[in-house]
Amino acid sequence: MQMYLDDYGGTFPGMASQHSGFQSADWIWWRTNDTAHPVQQSPIVIALANASTTLFRCPLDTDDSARIAQADGVNGPYLYSYSLTSYNVADGADPGMSSVFTGGQSLPFKMSSVHNPAGKIMLAEEVASDSSSDNPTGASVINDGRWMPQDPDPLTARHGGRGDVTFADGHVEPETSEFGENITNSEPDL
Repeated sequence: MQMYLDDYGGTFPGMASQHSGFQSADWIWWRTNDTAHPVQQSPIVIALANASTTLFRCPLDTDDSARIAQADGVNGPYLYSYSLTSYNVADGADPGMSSVFTGGQSLPFKMSSVHNPAGKIMLAEEVASDSSSDNPTGASVINDGRWMPQDPDPLTARHGGRGDVTFADGHVEPETSEFGENITNSEPDL
């Protein structure tokens, strides 16, 4: 992601929402029913010499049954563990962290708009199964590349009650689901 931001003047890629349809600016090309746009060609991956489909998959994330059961026929299941923070557009403005390129809107979001990058979740490891060790609250499982803290999309609990998150400054830490629910830890302008 840091290389992508450097290449695009500090502008974040698109959110990769299942509801917005495929966008070439999506951070991850995840739609398994769209063979013309494989994950290896995703904007944040293309610069890597060898990228496999396991790049965005936690090794402990092994159960696809809930994702497959909820998948739609257009996109297919989201088979990855991580998603990019994205808030809903309000009053024609993009509160971040992803850019929004959908429905005729082009709302780029810049890294320079992130207050306290060391404390803001950029990539979240979401709940991916119905297992209590991954999903103790029984929440919906990950269904696209967009993490919506206000929805809420909970962080997984598969790492001793925590999920790995990448902060906007690039460092990674395991955090609790409660940490992910607190918008001061993800809303870029707070």
